[in-house]
Amino acid sequence: MPEDELMPPDPPKGLKGRLNAMPGRPLLLIAVGVILAILLVFAPGSCSGVDIEETQAIATARAELDAHPDAFTPDKTETKVLRQGFPPTAYWVVVFTVRDPEGDTEDFLHHAAIWVHAGTGEIREVQVSGTGGG
Repeated sequence: MPEDELMPPDPPKGLKGRLNAMPGRPLLLIAVGVILAILLVFAPGSCSGVDIEETQAIATARAELDAHPDAFTPDKTETKVLRQGFPPTAYWVVVFTVRDPEGDTEDFLHHAAIWVHAGTGEIREVQVSGTGGG
């Protein structure tokens, strides 16, 4: 029996050689590719895009409500940053309400939801409902 058959093969040299010799190499490459794609798509928009302060968003939304044909004077104002779309875009959602004194906690005489782009301050959407909304 020749001595070559008894000797184990030389280990691969370098990172590329070790990766090529791995039995699960295709799965590793797919996992790395998916992780990189997720980072490239979601990381840039996840921490940025909110250049407009909350008070500015409220002032912009209030001016839009005052100019609306169904305008009203709100009793309560709520704000929240939401991200929508792909890749995600940040919006301030400003909600103005007037509660129905005779209804449940979810009943409103007036309700308005105004979407303000958190990066530019532009109005995206205005939803105003009058009596009976809830």
